[in-house]
Amino acid sequence: MRKLFMPTDRIGLESYQKSISNNFKAINELLERDMPIMWHINGIQFESTPAWPEGHYYQSGFSIEDSTAARDVFAERGIIYEEVEIPHSKGRLLKKIKTAVYSGRGSDDDFSAPLLEVLKWGGFDHSFVNDADIRGGKMRNFDVMIVPGSPDAGECYYAGLGDRGYDAIRSFIANNGHYLGVCGGAYLPLTSYNTENRYWLNIVEATDTEDLDYWRSGSGFVRCRIEDNKHPIFTSMALGVSSTINIVYWEGPSITIKGSNVKSLAHFESLLASGRDPLKPHWSMYDNKMSEDAVRGWYNPLTPDIFTNLLLGKTAFAEAEFCGHKLLLYSPHPEMGNIGYGPRKDSLNFLLIYNGLMYLAS
Repeated sequence: MRKLFMPTDRIGLESYQKSISNNFKAINELLERDMPIMWHINGIQFESTPAWPEGHYYQSGFSIEDSTAARDVFAERGIIYEEVEIPHSKGRLLKKIKTAVYSGRGSDDDFSAPLLEVLKWGGFDHSFVNDADIRGGKMRNFDVMIVPGSPDAGECYYAGLGDRGYDAIRSFIANNGHYLGVCGGAYLPLTSYNTENRYWLNIVEATDTEDLDYWRSGSGFVRCRIEDNKHPIFTSMALGVSSTINIVYWEGPSITIKGSNVKSLAHFESLLASGRDPLKPHWSMYDNKMSEDAVRGWYNPLTPDIFTNLLLGKTAFAEAEFCGHKLLLYSPHPEMGNIGYGPRKDSLNFLLIYNGLMYLAS
């Protein structure tokens, strides 16, 4: 079947296209028009294309049926595309999703703001849900729940949601949709083996062995080793069997897998920089003020000893399943972007947010 194919290959730290966020804005515009879109991950080989008559391999991309409307969106956004033949079975069919972003008492504005900015840049529409909305059953209207970072290890969520709110979130994931949690949001679904901890949902067979001691680790710039390079969240990032991510870490959970309904996708491998000698960063971070604060200015810097004792080898990115629905748990902060290789707006790490939502929508 003749399709328009939009490659999204990674070239160094950039995209084959002019902008990573622009890619997803175009796709979301097409989804809003109810156009069926296939997401192609882990490579696709063409025997011949207009640009490559001898054949070509693309790392990843999106395809859509040829139409004037699709061509207009691609032209408006400056998207590079090819006219190709693609079997329908060669990709993941995307659908529009209704996304709720938690904005209750446990939501920290400092961490929510950059995530909301990234969603806006990528064209991901969302609604806010506060504590009263969740307790009142409003989550049944959504497909995905996003919980941004928080100022602690989960107790702040309970302060606004209580037992009824927690039950509503469990019911949502069990019966309605999927979950994406970053930092504090990655703590929330964990299981505590301490009966005094009432502040986690206890739906994922994984824990943080330090329980509610959020302050013990600090902030810094870390490298994570990808364990499953074929997983959709790493599309256009992990191009080989051995791949890593350099990313901001800010007191997120050190996840220990305990059961079969959760798997590790990437683990903490090394500490690259923090606000304490000899690891103070010496380079410019361009316009990335929040990442600069995390790595250079936060009062509680991540040290080599703390990294070795609490994070080394522990899970940084995980996927879990609960009653047939998916949970993505990100301990570090992809929404804070890269550190040191250019302006924040088109950070490669944003793909972890964008790909994660596309994965939950496919």
